[in-house]
Amino acid sequence: MRPELAQALAPYRVRMPRGNLRGPAGERLGAGTGASLEFMDHREYSPGDDLRHIDWRAYARSDKLELRLYREEISPWFDILVDVSGSMNYSDGKARALADLVHAFEAWALQAGGKARTLLCGGGQLQGETLPFTDGPGTGLQPLVPLRQGSLRILISDFLIDIEIVQELRRLAAACPCLYVIQLLDPWEADPTPLGPRTLVDAESGERLSLDLSGGALQRYRRRLRALCDEVEQTTRGSGGFYARVIAGEASNMFGEALMPQGILEPLH
Repeated sequence: MRPELAQALAPYRVRMPRGNLRGPAGERLGAGTGASLEFMDHREYSPGDDLRHIDWRAYARSDKLELRLYREEISPWFDILVDVSGSMNYSDGKARALADLVHAFEAWALQAGGKARTLLCGGGQLQGETLPFTDGPGTGLQPLVPLRQGSLRILISDFLIDIEIVQELRRLAAACPCLYVIQLLDPWEADPTPLGPRTLVDAESGERLSLDLSGGALQRYRRRLRALCDEVEQTTRGSGGFYARVIAGEASNMFGEALMPQGILEPLH
């Protein structure tokens, strides 16, 4: 990891949902009962229960044996889903920003005592640190590797893909405590400037299109992009998740100006 990236991510941590995380034994509070210090509930004593958890004060008051239940401690699962279709490699800056986001969430997962996997949308688990961008269009947001039930899921994509976005996002949000959706755009994709007549080449299909990139065409593009971003955000929030639109740039700006204000990150201290 680059020293600048390590320095940029150090002040933050992932904002963790409480009460319904899943994972092996660890330090975070989960949904079931276990041996942490956070009291959860009482239940009637049954033969074979751990005598150390009997509430003797309640017994003195009611002459009934009851157990004090504590919330379980787990190491939360993180499934980091990464779109590596051609448009995500639109520019060097966008590709670098995507890599920074992936490596940062891997580091934050370890910081939280979690078990992280980085999965490729439409593919398997990432091997190594280099993202294997494809030349063609993406085939969907779901990875080929089954997602773990109860995992915290982070999806990074530009959503410039011909799929049923609402359906795909709802599927990813199912059986998970929280879905964090990061829509990563290059600065020019987010706010294009007039360029006059140009021949555009689709980054994924290779299709060529001649356009006059001036006022009218750019206005239509901005309207369609705004509608796309609104659809992604509304579907994410409607599923109980968190959404952030991130403009590719310096890691410190992406973390502090986009991810933290939208509730995906919080200050470490």
